[in-house]
Amino acid sequence: MAPDKRNLYRLPWSLNDNPIAWLEITDICNIHCEGCYRQTLSGHKPLDQIKEELRFFKRWRNPDNVSIAGGEPLIHPDIVEVVAYIAELGMKPVVLSNAKALTPEVNRELKKAGLAGYTIHIDSHQTRPGWTGKSEAELNELRAQVTDIVSSVKGVYLIFNSTVYADSLASIPDVVRWGRENLGRVHGLVFITYRTAAGETSIARDAADEEVDLSQLSYVSETVEEAFVNSPDVYRTIKEQFAEYEPAAYLGGSIRHDSIKWLAGAQIGSGGEVYGSVGKRTMELAQIGHHLFTGTYIAYLSDARVGAKVFLMAPWDPLVRQAAGRWLRAVVRKPSRIFSPISAQTIGIIQAPDLQPDGRADMCDSCPDMTVYDGKLINSCRMDEYRLFGGFLSVVEKGKQKEAETVTQLER
Repeated sequence: MAPDKRNLYRLPWSLNDNPIAWLEITDICNIHCEGCYRQTLSGHKPLDQIKEELRFFKRWRNPDNVSIAGGEPLIHPDIVEVVAYIAELGMKPVVLSNAKALTPEVNRELKKAGLAGYTIHIDSHQTRPGWTGKSEAELNELRAQVTDIVSSVKGVYLIFNSTVYADSLASIPDVVRWGRENLGRVHGLVFITYRTAAGETSIARDAADEEVDLSQLSYVSETVEEAFVNSPDVYRTIKEQFAEYEPAAYLGGSIRHDSIKWLAGAQIGSGGEVYGSVGKRTMELAQIGHHLFTGTYIAYLSDARVGAKVFLMAPWDPLVRQAAGRWLRAVVRKPSRIFSPISAQTIGIIQAPDLQPDGRADMCDSCPDMTVYDGKLINSCRMDEYRLFGGFLSVVEKGKQKEAETVTQLER
């Protein structure tokens, strides 16, 4: 079971007109996540450099929001000033954090500076003190603690993301179920498939076609024993337990015509009950309408309380029409439900870069997570290849070099 691209809206994002700017302010972190693609090489960036990169984004990226990333951005000494400067430039500051350093005091200070929201990374393969070895279901307790901190201040958007491994795929419904129970306080969930390269069985070459030591990268392991999870696997796992779940939009791959790199959708519900999902027409209207009135596309809602007005799309969107029917039946069963605020909760699925037999990687087409490096926009998930080797590497399995060389010659 896989989503049909014909039933999804292809997000209109591009290199120079994209809702997200990925700002790397540090490569220092206070925990370790398996498969992390950043390692400590340079430490905290100075504030002047960060401001220069933000002005670059404003000119060349046209973002609606800035994802403040790392490393762990909350441990950067100038995090409040960074948030304030982003807001001053007219963009939404969103902190990407593991929440270990998040306190009620930090939350209030960041909100006062102009914070729009958080994307919090919690998963079962993190080396998090007190939580190491916990299942995804057990980690819902930690997610609840973070939710209490964030929701103590009004107007802060909250998304949880997690890396999906072969041994945690079946636990995704536990997280989705918890998210539904917290509809209105938790505004989104993101599932990112795990990828790594095998150092022992692969050969890597840089842009000058020189062989390099692949083991210098943090996301390379000596061997890769487990099968990788892909976005259709995650979609199927959710769909099997939540029949009304449907994605609405996608981004494809940069090489493969059949890959789905970003799968985006939104559930509609109130009072802990989900009525259904929005469809491609509603997603299209949201993107085009936001661009028409603000000049930018959108990735993060300013307010997840969409209200009953979302059902106005019912004549054009079959999924919204089904959700409207379920809502009306819920109101008939319990009339007080009509006063419950209707909220949207997004579900995103991201498939990490996939190495192809010829050494290239199938990346996200119109990648939303581009960052600034050496005066140009590059894919943030592969920035360490630039920092260590000057550019993207070509990685092939040993014994397949001839095949890769043939492809390279044809491209030239």
